[in-house]
Amino acid sequence: MLLFAFALIQAQVARSDHHEMAETPRVLQAYSCNYAKGKGPKDLASAVSFWQSQMDKIDSKDMKNYFGATLTPISANSDADFFWLGGSPNLNSFARGGEAYSSSEAGQAADARFDKMSSCKSNLFFSEQIHASIAPEEGNTDFVMEAYGCKLKKGKTRANALAAEGNYKAMYDALDMKVNVFRLAPYIANTPVDLYYFIAHDDMVAFGTNNTHMITSKMGTAADGALNQVMECKGGLYAGNIVHVPAEQ
Repeated sequence: MLLFAFALIQAQVARSDHHEMAETPRVLQAYSCNYAKGKGPKDLASAVSFWQSQMDKIDSKDMKNYFGATLTPISANSDADFFWLGGSPNLNSFARGGEAYSSSEAGQAADARFDKMSSCKSNLFFSEQIHASIAPEEGNTDFVMEAYGCKLKKGKTRANALAAEGNYKAMYDALDMKVNVFRLAPYIANTPVDLYYFIAHDDMVAFGTNNTHMITSKMGTAADGALNQVMECKGGLYAGNIVHVPAEQ
């Protein structure tokens, strides 16, 4: 699996007066993967372990600030056997880290290990965190992720969607829900979906507790109603494994 298979984007942008422009939002590269014939979860675990060992050999600050996780379906309408999520702080960091990774023997060896056990397709997104209450821990194999792909309804805009998010933000705070929530907007992506939402829980018990609070509260019902007027969403539930945490969180 080529973890940076996109043509690496050299995003060295500068104003005409040579002052640096503001950085982009966080970049997330999402890979949907299927096992090669005869391969399975044990091969994925082995490839991940090897990848982790190779990361220590790459002299790149940008790769040290890379976030990596795998997801496997629990209850989802997906043809993929697993997903790889790779996050960078911004587009420049993504480009620099990708170049350092793909040009290193360590990165090439890690990719070769994934290529032997899977085939993958990738999409690139801009990601923004809209609620944060749990710190990711490398090696956490208990976290679960809700993932929703949403299409705007006729006549609705992204601005309408962002306004509807306010109801969820207020609910998360009021109910003290321990979740991390991200919005993904397609950047270089072959997807019919307008926005994705990822909701991460510490474990399955937390997933049950958090969603019970939401479903049985007036704020949860109101938030769902407001969003349903703007978008149509389809979701899935996934088991996660955090394989790399940024050095600078």
